[in-house]
Amino acid sequence: MNTIGATIKKLRGAKGITQEELAEAVNISYQAVSKWENGGSPDLEMLPILANYFGVTIDELMGFKLAAYTNKERFIRLMADAGVLKRGKFEIKGTESDYFINTENFTTNIHLAKLGEFFADLIMEAHLDFDCIVGMAYHGISFAAATATILANKYGITVNYCSDRKVSDSRGRTICGHTLEDGERIVIVDDLINSGKTVAGRIENLKKIADIKVAALVAIVDRGDGASFMKEHYDAKTLTIITGEDITSAIERGIV
Repeated sequence: MNTIGATIKKLRGAKGITQEELAEAVNISYQAVSKWENGGSPDLEMLPILANYFGVTIDELMGFKLAAYTNKERFIRLMADAGVLKRGKFEIKGTESDYFINTENFTTNIHLAKLGEFFADLIMEAHLDFDCIVGMAYHGISFAAATATILANKYGITVNYCSDRKVSDSRGRTICGHTLEDGERIVIVDDLINSGKTVAGRIENLKKIADIKVAALVAIVDRGDGASFMKEHYDAKTLTIITGEDITSAIERGIV
């Protein structure tokens, strides 16, 4: 069985961080991290802190089942545990599916923190050049706020933040937060993308405010051909945490 130190080293490597960066994140010395990874073990009170930082359970931190789960599979497991991913027979837009996704069941601050970190990691790994995070009403608003917070707390990045409104306020404003300006590059955060046509309508509303450029659309999963649509119409990247194939594979392997 893997020692807890070996598991910490594996998780640290997956995040691409140094011992010093992990030590700073959890407020301990890097010598302690080095000791763990060379056969030592953290104190019991550190286990929930480390588990929360890495987005795993304490059991996984201690080496149980961790080798069987990829990062994507752990996210799918999170979706299932939260009731976001439901198995069964469903008809979605005329197509039969073995699962249904209801992101309204991401209801706790831990859910939002983990989701925000997955989104922030996607954005950073894509090396995007952008000025503003934009949340799409309604589910994308809290997801985008969580992402912006993680970008600040984890990566030290300051960006503007705003969310769109489906109904104008009393002053006729269709966004909350930062007022978009000509030439700004935005990253849109939403829960799901299908054909891309719905979000396109919202983008056109944003373009009425300012001549903005869409750098990327970030979502949990693309259930249609939204990525191709976004590339063709806005020359924008589409970044997703998982794919439909990832979910199908997780179901087939008994992960959910």
